[in-house]
Amino acid sequence: MSKGPGRGRDVYTGRGAKDFKGTLRRVLSYLIKYKIGLIVVFFSTISGTVANLAIPYIFSITIDQYILKLDYNGILRMSIILVGIGIIGGFFSWLQSYMMAVMSQKTVRDIRQDAFDQLQVLPLKYYDTKQSGAIMSRLTNDIELISSALSQTVVQLVTSVITVIGSVVMMIIASWELAIITILFIPPMIIFTILIAKKTFKSFKEQQKHLASINGIVEESIGGLKAVKLYNQENNVLKEFEKKNEELKKVGFKAQLYSGVVMPVINFINNFVYVIIVVAGGYMAIRFNTVSVGQISAVSAYARQFTRPISQLAQLFNTLQQAIAGAERVFEIIDEENEYINDAGLRVEKIKGDVEFRNVYFGYTKDKRILKDITFRAEVGETIAIVGPTGSGKTTIINLINRFYDVDEGEILVDGYNVNDIKKDNLRSKVGVVLQDTNLFSGTVYDNIKYGKMNATNEEVMEAARLANADGFISRLPDGYKTDVYEGGQNFSQGERQLISIARTILSNPDILILDEATSNVDTRTESRIQESMDYLMKGRTSFVIAHRLQTIRNADKILVIKDGRIIENGSHAELLSQKGFYYDLYTTQFKDVG
Repeated sequence: MSKGPGRGRDVYTGRGAKDFKGTLRRVLSYLIKYKIGLIVVFFSTISGTVANLAIPYIFSITIDQYILKLDYNGILRMSIILVGIGIIGGFFSWLQSYMMAVMSQKTVRDIRQDAFDQLQVLPLKYYDTKQSGAIMSRLTNDIELISSALSQTVVQLVTSVITVIGSVVMMIIASWELAIITILFIPPMIIFTILIAKKTFKSFKEQQKHLASINGIVEESIGGLKAVKLYNQENNVLKEFEKKNEELKKVGFKAQLYSGVVMPVINFINNFVYVIIVVAGGYMAIRFNTVSVGQISAVSAYARQFTRPISQLAQLFNTLQQAIAGAERVFEIIDEENEYINDAGLRVEKIKGDVEFRNVYFGYTKDKRILKDITFRAEVGETIAIVGPTGSGKTTIINLINRFYDVDEGEILVDGYNVNDIKKDNLRSKVGVVLQDTNLFSGTVYDNIKYGKMNATNEEVMEAARLANADGFISRLPDGYKTDVYEGGQNFSQGERQLISIARTILSNPDILILDEATSNVDTRTESRIQESMDYLMKGRTSFVIAHRLQTIRNADKILVIKDGRIIENGSHAELLSQKGFYYDLYTTQFKDVG
């Protein structure tokens, strides 16, 4: 079967990977939708920060005017004031943290929803080149990074800016001489932070990329665990994981190395500034009597308040860079082309089922054609069987009928309409598909059948199951139609899953039917039950059947024999056997194998 190149390979496009500011603005555009919450956060942040800035100044007054003079009443009054300011500051700090947590969760909810919504409308060619594990990583790990950054950075960024500005102002008020000493250390701290930030951004971006690759391997190995064990590939899987894990370790170490340098250096400068202020202040107090003990205490406290936000900004910037690297990857999904956005076409109420291919050429990539000059017609109510070797293009023909892909050349007509002129969702609602690999979803058996028609009544669901020969085994289940379906339908046999899928398709009442090797994975007895269900389903409908077991399509009105992307033979079963060509060889080979 030709299902597209590169399936399971994650192509990291890197689009917008260097647009830090643009991505940041885009994340903030989600946040600013909650204006009232932001106003509360900013008001609380400013109030709490101002309260914290007032404490060292009031404490300096307490030292100079009351402690040194042993004025106990004054000390008591000032202590009550300091406690009151501390309580007010603490309340506003709690309020800003609470509101920011609420808004950050709402914001990431919106981003996650937009990303998931976009995944529902992306064309199949997107999934042909992406690991499902890598996609899941973007919706979980990368979005979690955004959540962490929003809950931390926004509040702390505003707090840090106000604290830095406020500390400088208060230091100048307390002692402009000591303030100048502190301000001299600002440029080297900022320059150092910027230089490290540039290094860490690239490393964190690579870290997220390798993490997605790891998730892809884990998802594939768990999903294909039976095949891994069956072919004794555990060691190969372990080696591949070990290799990717080692690559992740290296880029992760590099990222953490750069980010880990920031705090120790900033803390060293912080302590150094504190020592300089105390020494210089003490000298000025003793030698010139230009500053008081309270002023030295105030400036040293403000110096710590001043340098702490810079160190926090450095750490926050590391967190922010990880988040932006993750956000870029999430926005790559959101920015992918929606297959419905330019899908301006007709809406057809009823399709009779006249399907015609005219000189159709198609390739999943420009340099490799899968279908070449495909021409045939299926008249209303006919059953068209498509046979041929694996990889010849059988499933590709089916994908083109559904407009999962559009033709490169030629045209496909349905009831005289070019399928490109019919809206995709409208066309697909008229086509029922039963695949070789049945998809069952979490929920109950009833829910899975009803998936074919969400507004169906209980009677319609059960009637569909009866017509599909599924009612018998469903009724014998412990909870009947309310029986839970485990992940992928693992608690049902392949045949049972197929019967549920057929019931779902019967309920959807399609105008055109596609059966893609629907009985290839079941035993002969189950196959006869499924075949009976499919015969009912095909009655009166134009049907396309892909089958490897040629005895199942002997009654088809027309059989198309595909080889290397071309129709090399076509006709009824009897006509093709009489030609003694490729189909004859296929059929007689299978007959001998069975015999």
